[in-house]
Amino acid sequence: MRIVFVLAGLVAVLVFAAACGDDDAGGDATPTETQEFTASPTEDPAAFSFDCAEAFPGSAPDASAFPAEITDGSGRLLTIEAAPQAIASLSAGHTEILYAIGAADAMTAVDNTSDCPAAVASLEHVDAFSPSVESIVALGADVVVLFFDPGDLVQSLEDLGVTVLMMPSPSTIAGVYEQIEVLGDATGHAAEADTLIASMRVAVSEITNGLDALDAPTFFHEVDNTYYTAGPGSFIADLYDQLGAENIAEATGQPFPQMSAEAIIAADPQVIILADEDAGESADTVAARPGWGAIAAVQDGRVHVVSPDIVSRPGPRLVEALETLAGYLYPELPE
Repeated sequence: MRIVFVLAGLVAVLVFAAACGDDDAGGDATPTETQEFTASPTEDPAAFSFDCAEAFPGSAPDASAFPAEITDGSGRLLTIEAAPQAIASLSAGHTEILYAIGAADAMTAVDNTSDCPAAVASLEHVDAFSPSVESIVALGADVVVLFFDPGDLVQSLEDLGVTVLMMPSPSTIAGVYEQIEVLGDATGHAAEADTLIASMRVAVSEITNGLDALDAPTFFHEVDNTYYTAGPGSFIADLYDQLGAENIAEATGQPFPQMSAEAIIAADPQVIILADEDAGESADTVAARPGWGAIAAVQDGRVHVVSPDIVSRPGPRLVEALETLAGYLYPELPE
């Protein structure tokens, strides 16, 4: 049993790291005409979008907000004396948030999995699993954002005067809103963060409104082709919960359980979502698996592929994830 739990924990870290990494949301602020919403070319929150190809120009931080007392995602109370000038984000999801709230001008480095927005290609890239304290310090980073601590990185950086924001991957959409608010406060972009949160809330509501009147399908979400899946307590599962779908992995009680082929076949999910297309998986390969041809999702042609980036990175693109998954789960919805 110990081996199973260790493997499940490793999968959880790898899912968020490869794709990136409290249920109370950050405030209920609403957008105003004077606030710039950097995540969309329009000020209409209903038209929210986060396109990795966008330029995401930075905006000046609010210098009057400093010194700022911040409680990071791990509950640590920090004091940030001045607006950060050089941020290193070792988490792809948080990288996307930082660009969405207008902190582009302060970005100096990202982790190796950060590939969105396109502007990150010009930054230094750091291995989030075995980062070098010396290399981070050499970049001149004054704030480092981490989603987990590989060893004693946090203490080592803080001993050298670098502020570290520990931001464990949130397990809910509400947790994403909360982390956006924290990053806004920490970078001097609180107004932009509030606008982003408000706009995302509107977009999420537009997607989820009315779904409770539809028949909720059962589903299996495949993280990899050894049948690890997203169970209760994971960010991915919360996306499906928001859409009202019934997770066949719910009974496992684990965020990233490994199910057996026999259990999946017996559960007979109506929809199968594959987040492992890069490993060669498709509707055809699923149908060719022994016994899987009897599953309703296979028989009805409801095996779909989804980008692991949008479903595993807790950030602005969760809106795209919800819209994509809603289309797969409820084909009767108008396009």
